[in-house]
Amino acid sequence: RPRKAAKGKQGGTVADPLRRGRHQRKKRALHATRGSRQRSAPVGEADIDELVLQTKKVSRRQTLELQKCEEILNKLIKYRFSWPFREPVTIEEAEDYFDVISSPMDFQTMQSKCLCGSYRSVQDFLSDIKQVFANAEQYNQNGSHILACLEKTEQCLTDMLQKHLPGHMYSRRKRKRPLAQPSHGLEEAEGDSEPEAMEYSRGRRRKK
Repeated sequence: RPRKAAKGKQGGTVADPLRRGRHQRKKRALHATRGSRQRSAPVGEADIDELVLQTKKVSRRQTLELQKCEEILNKLIKYRFSWPFREPVTIEEAEDYFDVISSPMDFQTMQSKCLCGSYRSVQDFLSDIKQVFANAEQYNQNGSHILACLEKTEQCLTDMLQKHLPGHMYSRRKRKRPLAQPSHGLEEAEGDSEPEAMEYSRGRRRKK
């Protein structure tokens, strides 16, 4: 009996280390996974916080820039030479306007878009202003007083952008238009002009 008990003890001593080894390996694996989770969690939270701060900074900057865009637009509306671009063109002013211009735009419409928050960036705002000037350049012919107002208003816009939004450059590709015929000179414009001369300088007229 003592020998049999000794054998049992020996068998137990062989089985116990195997079980203990498996149990210790499981514990180590669990500790390793828990430790990795605890170590990675603070890094992830820091990254998220940094992203949130960056998005807040970008949104604040965009909000301030869009406020400046609205201020620039209000000043342009008060500018003395911007009267052709303040309100939408009507059929009474130019019968064939919508046959020529497919995307009409004006300062009053832009003002409404600013109030509604339609603009998401300065480039969206400048895109509409370029559309206003491009439409005027496309519809009116060389020598028109509308084009003279366009040049002065666009120069005023460029000066204000350099002052209030120096980080945003303004450039617009201007249309190349054929030169006016010499037969339509200043003599006809100054005298009692005929309907043909008035049709040549087509464009919206200033409201009295």
